[in-house]
Amino acid sequence: MKFINSLLCLIVLFFSAGISAQSLKDKTLLTIDGVDFDAGTFMKFYFKNIDIVQQEEQKDVNNYLDLYIDYRLKLQQAYELGLDKKESHINDIKGTRASLAQPYLTDNKVTESLVKEAYEREKEQINASHILIKLSRGASPADTLKAWNRIQDIYDQLKDGADFAALARTKSEGPSAGNEGKVGWFGPFRMAYEFETASYETPVNTFSKPTRTDFGYHIVYVNERRPNPGEITVAHIMTFDKKDSNENTATKRIQELYTQLEQGKRFEELAREFSDDLNSAPRGGKLNRFGIGGIDETFANAAYEIKEIGAYSDPVQTKFGWHIIKLLEKHPLKNFEELEKVLMDKLKNSPRSRKITESFTNNLKKQYNVSEKLLLPKEVYSLVEDSLIMIRKYELNKNLPSNNTRLFHINETNFYVKDFLSYIEKRQLKDATVYSSKIEKLDAFYQSFITDKIIEYYDTNLERDNEDFRFLYNEFKEGFLVFDLIETQVWKKADNDSIGQRNYYDTHKESYKWERRIDIDLTQSISEEVANEVSDMLKKGIAIDSIKAQLNVDNKTKVIVSSGKVEETYNRLPEGFDVKLGVSDIYHEDGDSFYKVISVKEIVEPTFKTLEEARGRVINDYKQELEKKWIDNLREGHDIKVHKNVLKKIKAEIKKQLG
Repeated sequence: MKFINSLLCLIVLFFSAGISAQSLKDKTLLTIDGVDFDAGTFMKFYFKNIDIVQQEEQKDVNNYLDLYIDYRLKLQQAYELGLDKKESHINDIKGTRASLAQPYLTDNKVTESLVKEAYEREKEQINASHILIKLSRGASPADTLKAWNRIQDIYDQLKDGADFAALARTKSEGPSAGNEGKVGWFGPFRMAYEFETASYETPVNTFSKPTRTDFGYHIVYVNERRPNPGEITVAHIMTFDKKDSNENTATKRIQELYTQLEQGKRFEELAREFSDDLNSAPRGGKLNRFGIGGIDETFANAAYEIKEIGAYSDPVQTKFGWHIIKLLEKHPLKNFEELEKVLMDKLKNSPRSRKITESFTNNLKKQYNVSEKLLLPKEVYSLVEDSLIMIRKYELNKNLPSNNTRLFHINETNFYVKDFLSYIEKRQLKDATVYSSKIEKLDAFYQSFITDKIIEYYDTNLERDNEDFRFLYNEFKEGFLVFDLIETQVWKKADNDSIGQRNYYDTHKESYKWERRIDIDLTQSISEEVANEVSDMLKKGIAIDSIKAQLNVDNKTKVIVSSGKVEETYNRLPEGFDVKLGVSDIYHEDGDSFYKVISVKEIVEPTFKTLEEARGRVINDYKQELEKKWIDNLREGHDIKVHKNVLKKIKAEIKKQLG
């Protein structure tokens, strides 16, 4: 199956490149049994594949044309056999289409821009404070204006020289207000995207303009910036006092453990024996690697202050207890290519992915002439009970007279009130967002409904509306058919044709020979001492099972044995092995954990393999012969016409483009 998938990918590559010779695109290059094939598709085949072929003769246009004719004949035969109607083929195509369509259902330019932006931000970390005036994303215009006036008043005070920390303590509605608005160090994906952007765009010791997030209006003050130190791996010894304990001993115990470290005791041993962190203690206190913002700030700051690998900190107190931290490894920031996939995954799973969806949806709205500001008609609000929708228990009433009222349309497809009500019935179960009112919730659901339906419509009509996808999908379907055909006409026949296999074997018997073989007991011992015992036992003629029974005791395996006939080039035989009857010397190679002793019981000279011994290779070779005969006979009975004037223009265009 992996082989088929790999070849399918190659076929898809053949048909996914654009061409510049538009004048040739629709001209007929080839006619087979009255069916025309255009020059454009052939040139896509050629230009895409030219970069991956190695041999110069494979780049010859005539050779490519021969391959292309064979490919078209195979497809024709597949359709004649009805392979496109097989349920397995239809299911394969359905399962594949979703993954093929995925790259077409997003704004790739915006995605690429956001990923690169995130990487540039990864290079630097921000220490910031903020003032927050809370406001939900779906707040009423009146509440929005009220919040805006409040944040604007604070902003004006700051411009007049007011102290940021003092205003944060008295005006901010965020949880950090009691700490002068401080939020500590962070990098990308740690904060709301708008907050993050304001932070990275504000110089040190200055504050931003008011910025809106899902939480409300913020003013951000940047305290410090620093290069991203990367991630680190540390171990720690931890002590803490249990809530129900009558004694507070954590401070005393951590000091005692620190004293023992200073006296030369091993960190890992002390962690295993005395650390209260039962998860890391068995690993010598080792924790998973982390970066700034991924762990308690006090702990992280102390860990990053350790400069030398193997050094450890003084006792550090956090809200969890006391720690002694040892630096095990530093992990510098990776380059863009190494981080791209990680950042892409973070982007897809973060709220900022809305920017991608919004950009993509807005482009589709323009394409389909759908208003960018579609609002839910007021009469729809009354169709949904407040008490039910707010506790996610709304149920669609299928008998409402207004169910068939049209909300909007995309080309020939209409969307009705009943479609939206059905949507919210399902959506409410998956949406855990807290809304201030029914109106806010229904408005949010309606915009999601519009987005989902536009993307769904585009996806359904991708073949019609997107030429690149149409080529990719059609040729992928044809690729499946070609391989179904080969499996039907060649592989299954070869697998099931026992008489054909026998005849092929008899005709090509010289190709299936054993090299010189040896019948051996290959022993591998954990030490030279055990290997000497094994050697002595073998020389005394003690049976292999008895050797293992005597040496492998108390659930400890001291010797492993492999027995059987192998060719003298067998890769597990030691380098320089002297093939002769009897018990060998002890072999041990650098880097090998085992000591080998080989008992050679018989040397078998070269001989022909039986059909059973060679059947795997015979079937494979027989398949190749059947396929060659099948391809050689492929053109029989077909009317094939190459339009030479078009072929001449294609060659000229290819020569021009290749320089």
